[in-house]
Amino acid sequence: MSESSRSSSSKDTVTTSTVDESLLDEETEESELDEEERAHVTEKAAACKFAIEQFYDGFWRYRSQREARRTLLEEKMSEKNLQHAERDSMLGELAKKETEFIRFRRLRLTHNEFENIKLIGRGAFGEVRLVRMKGTGELFAMKRLKKTDILSKEQVTHVRAERDIMAHGDPANLDNNPWVVKLLFSFQDAHYLYLIMEYIPGGDLMNLLIKWDTFTEEQTRFYIAETIIAIESIHNMDYIHRDIKPDNLLIDSHGHVKLSDFGLCTGLETNKFTQLYQKLSGQSTKLKDADKTKPSREEKRATWRAKCRVMAFSTVGTPDYIAPEVFLQRGYTQDCDWWSVGCIMYEMLVGYPPFCSDTPTETYRKVMNWKDTLQFPSDVEISSHAKDLIVRLLCSVDERISLKSLKAHPFFEGINWNDVRSMRPPFIPRIDHQTDTQNFDEFEEMEDEAHPATGAKSVWKPFDSNNIHFIGYTYKSFDAVRPSLNNALHAWSQYAPPRG
Repeated sequence: MSESSRSSSSKDTVTTSTVDESLLDEETEESELDEEERAHVTEKAAACKFAIEQFYDGFWRYRSQREARRTLLEEKMSEKNLQHAERDSMLGELAKKETEFIRFRRLRLTHNEFENIKLIGRGAFGEVRLVRMKGTGELFAMKRLKKTDILSKEQVTHVRAERDIMAHGDPANLDNNPWVVKLLFSFQDAHYLYLIMEYIPGGDLMNLLIKWDTFTEEQTRFYIAETIIAIESIHNMDYIHRDIKPDNLLIDSHGHVKLSDFGLCTGLETNKFTQLYQKLSGQSTKLKDADKTKPSREEKRATWRAKCRVMAFSTVGTPDYIAPEVFLQRGYTQDCDWWSVGCIMYEMLVGYPPFCSDTPTETYRKVMNWKDTLQFPSDVEISSHAKDLIVRLLCSVDERISLKSLKAHPFFEGINWNDVRSMRPPFIPRIDHQTDTQNFDEFEEMEDEAHPATGAKSVWKPFDSNNIHFIGYTYKSFDAVRPSLNNALHAWSQYAPPRG
């Protein structure tokens, strides 16, 4: 074969090979696109199925709640032996309220229905504001969470859990739990999730601890007793809170405790602690030698107060109040919440939690080695009853004190557990006017927080990638239907689009 022939043949081979590779690349790319498109379609189909299920679940839930409300009213009227005219009047009022609630459920709320007053809290995924509802003048706490942050940090289940327990904790909405912050509405737009809750003007227990440093045993007895009742109310609904800490114990206008922040409640497939445990599980649980050189109580308290708020705003949070069995991920019961109560009680009397350290990792090690690290400072006077209760709370789960024994403990002598809210609180928050926020920390406004996105860019498309995870998030409480709201419903219906 001549040189020219070999050259021509070689060029043909190269050209053919190049064409084949090009075709192969195109087929591969097309195959990948098809696979990606199929995955996207599958995701949308699953989301559509979930949306339909949510719709019918809400329909049957409302029907059963409506029947339960009527049944309860009839039972109460029978107990009071009311006349027929009075019974008909009360049933008519209930029917009227049910009609208004049906109208209300059809409206799509937006943040534009609420007037911003002041920023009163900031967390890892958003902020909390004091707001006033337009048309009614009622004050609420609006919690706004940024969707992109929730998705990027894989916190969807935690965020949904908070909404679910507050919305469905009392399925019939018959009895308003006085120990839990009430959810009135939840809704969303293209960028944010919104929770509209009752406004608790007294701040939280952490603010009180920062202000007072330590509590007396009498003050501690009051707050721990109310915390126990609040937790019991959650346990009675078959939930485990798992995030009991002073930041989540709010103080109402009368000085009583209300439990908040249900993002970690079990029964809702949430597990924030998995993320924390994975970060720590590769490290030894043995204490460092440096831990043997302990700072003074004043130094530890000063350090703790300086960092406690910073940790509260972090994504992972602080493990200072978490029971060791929760870290181990081998299964746990409602008893893990009583460990947290023991940590809070210790902090009230001493000034800082029993296992606090400079880093979450060191705190984790101390919690896991609680038999060696649980110690009471010698310069703090703590009664034998108080010490005994703390030790019986901060122990292995099989030895931990039960609720029945907890209430019967000598530390709580004189407490009427059937009427705890009749006790006079040691602190009644000062509230000078309706929108007074002096019991909350001061926060600097950020431009994107003060002025959320509006207009076309905020149009909510439920099957967009950022929104699929939040289908069914909308909620409206029957308790929110009041005379003041009825007047606003007509005005809103003139411009508010119906719920899609």
